Order: sequence, then C-alpha cells, then structure tokens
Amino acid sequence: MVKWPRAVARAMLVASGLGKHYGPVAAVAEVTLEVRPGTIVGLVGNNGAGKSTTLKMLCGLVEPTTGTATVDGQATLRPAARKGIGYLPEDSPLYDEQTPLACLAFFGSLYGLRRKESKARAETLLRRLRLDEPFWKKPIGELSKGSARKVAIARALLHDPGVLILDEPASGLDPATRRELDAFLLELRAEGKAILLSAHNLRQVEDLCDTIVLLHQGQIAARGSLSELRHAFGTPRYRLHADRPFPGSAPQGPLHVGEVASPVLLEEALARVRAAGGTPVEVESLPPSLDDILRRVAGA
Repeated sequence: MVKWPRAVARAMLVASGLGKHYGPVAAVAEVTLEVRPGTIVGLVGNNGAGKSTTLKMLCGLVEPTTGTATVDGQATLRPAARKGIGYLPEDSPLYDEQTPLACLAFFGSLYGLRRKESKARAETLLRRLRLDEPFWKKPIGELSKGSARKVAIARALLHDPGVLILDEPASGLDPATRRELDAFLLELRAEGKAILLSAHNLRQVEDLCDTIVLLHQGQIAARGSLSELRHAFGTPRYRLHADRPFPGSAPQGPLHVGEVASPVLLEEALARVRAAGGTPVEVESLPPSLDDILRRVAGA
C-alpha cells in the first residue's frame, strides 16, 4: 500500500451532503466529511444523533437520500469501492459454530483471497490482536465477548483495506485489551490507513483522533481537533486541594479535593478554606473533556 505523506494525501473517504430521510423525518442531513490516509477521524454524538446511519451510508450498506459517499473517488454503492473498506459494525454477529480460523478463512474466500494468503493474514491479525493460539480452533460461541470481538476486528481487516470504518470497536473489551486495541489502531494509522472511528468511549476518541466530528440530531454541529473544540466550546474546570473541606470536596488522604466549574466558584471555595483557618495546597486547571463539549453542543 502507498503511504501518503499527511500534508499532501488526498482524502480516501469522502462524504458530501450525505443525508437519509425516512418519509418526512431526516435521520441524517447534509453530512460532509473526509478521512485522509494516516489519520483517525472520530464521529461522536448522543444516541439517536445519526451516527450508525451515517456509517452505513459511508459503507454503501444504506443508500443515501441526498449526497454522495466515495472511497478513493468511487461511489461506495459500487461493489468495487466497498472492497476498499473494512467495516466493523457495533453489533457484529459471527457464526458460533465456526472457529476463528474457519471464520476468517470463509470471509477470506468472499474477499477473493487465496487460501494460503487468507490463513497467513488471519494468523497475523489474531496475533496482533493478542488472541492466544489455543482459542483459534475453539468454536466462537465458546469464546468470551472480548475474544469474539477480536475475531470481528480481524475480519474487518482481513483483506487489507485502505479505509476502516469502526463502530464501537472496543465493545466488550476489558480495560487492558482496550489499551492494546488503541495501540493497534495507532499502528494502523502509522501504516497509512484512513480510519473513521465512532465510539461512546469519549476518552478513546480524545486519545486517538486527529479530527473529531460532533453529530447532533443528524447534522454536524462542530468539527476540529480536540484542542480546537476545547477553545471554541469549552471552559476549564478547576481542581482544588486544601487542608480544610469546602463545598463539593471529598477527603483524599490528609487533604480535601474537589472540582469547581468556574473562577467564581473557585474563589468561593478558596474563601471557605481560608475562613476555616485552612490553606489551599494546589489548584489545577482542567481542560474541558469531550463529554463537556458534547453536552454544550447538544444543549444538555
């Protein structure tokens, strides 16, 4: 695969004016975005914001009412374009009676991979996803949810697509495995994959994504890097450490620690500590989280 320098790479995945209507109801309206090679774009929003419908239109699984979606310049409704996409839906059912190796061999045949190539790719991916070899020949129905999710991720990557569209990839994974998955996604970005990631785990989006697109009621409400979104929509919070209690604080060892949402509330907390004969030990300025920004954008 050609690795495009980020500065000159043209977008691999493009949505232009993408919309989906069900009668008079617009589930998605006028979504425009792009994902370039070697980048991860996060698509986030509350339940019902239109994320899954948008992802399915981008994959060519749902025909848009308006607009277009393309991969490497080809409409995703065309089978040839869809071969360049690795799609992981949030609910990704597998055949319980198949083993991981049999499952991946089956899908490898659907992708047109030769048997030897398919087996080699499957084994490489399962190792990279840290699914231990003893599980490769066990029925998927006997695996844990997290292990089965790894098989689903391997299935999306089996044909080495240039574009990855991942809906809740960490679903069912324990914290340690989630960290391993994040490291794996960063490796894929470094290899030049164009990755669109949708996740309710906003910390994962904060840590991984170069650009974040906020979807609200089927429309893009904001987009930008995390720092750009923080500058545009966020206000910092403050964490106070003191040797006396103050409103909202909780004991942590010898100190009392709590967060306040504004400079005014911070001054009130400091005054309460001093009035009690105490001393402020430390004040931390906390940038707004993506959850804070999403709440503000959604008017919550």
